[in-house]
Amino acid sequence: MGSRLRHDALVEGAFFAGLTVVIALLGLFMPPLFLLSNLITPLPLAVLVRRHDLKTGAVALMVAAALLFVLYGRPVTVLMLVIQLGPLGLLLGLLFKNHVRAGLAVAAAAVVAAGLTLVTLVLGFWITGINPLAVGPQMHQGAEHLLEWYRQHGFIEPGMEEELRRLLQEMMQLAALLLPANLVIWSLVSTFITYYLGQVVFRRLGYVVTPLPPFRQWQFPWYLVWILILGLAFFMGGDALEKQFFSAIGKNLLYTGAFLYLVLGLAVVSFYFARWQLSRTVKILLAVALLLYWPFAVLMLITLGLLDSLVNIRHSAHHREKGGDDK
Repeated sequence: MGSRLRHDALVEGAFFAGLTVVIALLGLFMPPLFLLSNLITPLPLAVLVRRHDLKTGAVALMVAAALLFVLYGRPVTVLMLVIQLGPLGLLLGLLFKNHVRAGLAVAAAAVVAAGLTLVTLVLGFWITGINPLAVGPQMHQGAEHLLEWYRQHGFIEPGMEEELRRLLQEMMQLAALLLPANLVIWSLVSTFITYYLGQVVFRRLGYVVTPLPPFRQWQFPWYLVWILILGLAFFMGGDALEKQFFSAIGKNLLYTGAFLYLVLGLAVVSFYFARWQLSRTVKILLAVALLLYWPFAVLMLITLGLLDSLVNIRHSAHHREKGGDDK
């Protein structure tokens, strides 16, 4: 009986390793499918771990990595892909296998995915020697081409070219500076999508899956505020000591924290939209107002999310409402 189970595990391990390779190669050879491929690639390993165990999944990951090295032929690219997506697939399999509640599972997978993203960023710089945070000549050349296009089509008023060039250079520098934060944010978003797709797959396979809570019920722990605290400390300390490296760390932490609290602020707004039972017309008008005044709206949502994380606005309002009904 034991030998039969081991044989089945080996067969399924080979199958899921091959499936992982096929999905990854589709994204590598067909760039338009790269993002979709990255979202799906961890799922075969997750299913394998759920059906058998972590050891079987790890062996399948090593086999898939070896096949990708042979078939694709770009070791650095394959290494980054395996590091970023392989452990995530194994972790998702363990989370589903142990029936970890959905909110905690997404949080754990998102933290691991963000860490793996930073590891690949540092490893890529160490291997290639290319600093992804530096504005290279290609970006400057692209800015010059954009200015030339504006000039040819009459979009630049006389005397505005230098100002527009300076603005484009500042935008490029800011984009390069916040690249780590943007990569981390994308890893958080993509992990959530992968987890959701994993739920769909496991349900189709007949497994019991803990559903994700509705968006309006999402909650973040209070200690998430330490992202903002550390970000401010690094930012202000880096500027005071004239250490741009620490200042850049602070800006990336603040940017990432602001995104998380923005999401939570949207959850709070969604909660009150549902609670107050507003008509569709009113909801559309409020959404349009938020879009028209988006700088103020973003700041308001971030503040709302921060307050809800610290004092749980929705729970307090619900508690007061129940108390009033009891009276």
